[in-house]
Amino acid sequence: MAKSLARNSLYTLVANVSVAASNWLLLVIIAKQFDSGQLGQFVLAISICAPAFLFASFKVRTLLVVDSTWQFKLEEYALARLLANAIVTLVILMSNLLGWLDLSLVSLVLVLLYKWCDAWSEFCQSYMRRLHKFEATALSLGLRSVITIFSVALVAIFSNSFELLLAVWLLVALAFASIDSWFMWRLTLNNESCAFQWLNVLQLGKLQRVLVFYRQHLTLAAALVISSLFVNLPNILLSYQLNLEAAGTFATISYFLVAGGILINSLSQVGTPKLSELYRQGNYAEFVLLVKRLCLVGVVIGISGLVVALLFGAYFLQIFYNQDIARYYDVLNWVMLAAAVRYIYIFLGTALAAVQQFHVQTKIYATGLVTLLFASYFLIEANGLTGAAQAMLLATLVELTLFIIVSRNALTHAFKQARKTS
Repeated sequence: MAKSLARNSLYTLVANVSVAASNWLLLVIIAKQFDSGQLGQFVLAISICAPAFLFASFKVRTLLVVDSTWQFKLEEYALARLLANAIVTLVILMSNLLGWLDLSLVSLVLVLLYKWCDAWSEFCQSYMRRLHKFEATALSLGLRSVITIFSVALVAIFSNSFELLLAVWLLVALAFASIDSWFMWRLTLNNESCAFQWLNVLQLGKLQRVLVFYRQHLTLAAALVISSLFVNLPNILLSYQLNLEAAGTFATISYFLVAGGILINSLSQVGTPKLSELYRQGNYAEFVLLVKRLCLVGVVIGISGLVVALLFGAYFLQIFYNQDIARYYDVLNWVMLAAAVRYIYIFLGTALAAVQQFHVQTKIYATGLVTLLFASYFLIEANGLTGAAQAMLLATLVELTLFIIVSRNALTHAFKQARKTS
């Protein structure tokens, strides 16, 4: 078990780190090659689209792994994801056309199309992980990241067009979404009673099943949005309370929190199937032991990130971005302190998801989000970008406290209920 978990963790880690590196490089290039207004436009578009598409995902990437009895068919999962994507896309576009977002339409459309491609790749790779094809997902994400890095860098060298940069970013994602789709089809051909077919996805008769799926997992979708807004809400509030430039600056700094989160999410993605298996077996002792080990890794990652920020934060910001952003090195310290707290309890959320106690996570993250919203409003007014980071720390402390209070009882209750029904 330990060797398998370590190997799959390594595959997933390499893949996710490569994706994070390509996304971060895009931010670096925009910060260095384009003006702060364009950086702010991009950050605001991402900050709005990311939570919206997470809501549309209904965490299918986890459900495809833990749904061992195929409560919903693969085509029903696909239709649910695509239909939700279409709805949030229309809402975002209408909001911008009505003047509520004030974003460049071309840039927004390119970001939306990228999120469509990224969402479909994630869907395909979730099925691969269900079959423990971690090597395949790592290869796909790794190649996509490398090609993205080279393509974006070439555009930055030979062109000053911001829209062309985003278009190339999109085209690479589109190519790999097509490749992932083909590979998923090949896997279904060999592992399911019938291969994945687009005609089956588009059947109107499946809409009723999709509505059942939405009702059943609406709470989980809300939890995903709430979790995503932890990173994106400060960017949105800064763009309205201060300006787009402030939002862009904060996003480049807070991306270091996201980078650490990549390590955490990699372990979470690999640990979820094993936790689900231990839950089905009723092995509570091993389940808790694995969760404790994962939480300990989170503590180590969080403390390491904070130490690096304190010692080298200003230097890194100047090297990677520019002198203007480096002036806000104290913001990075606050962000990494918030990250260190967050990494402690993130695996408790993974454990609750593995036993399908999604409502517990939702309540905790909702409380944290409300804390973040009000704290950001007042602290941004008082302390600017530093206030946004301080609000993030306050929200993580609230969430940590709640997870400590409720997790043990929620997990114990889930295992007792599983034994009664078995």
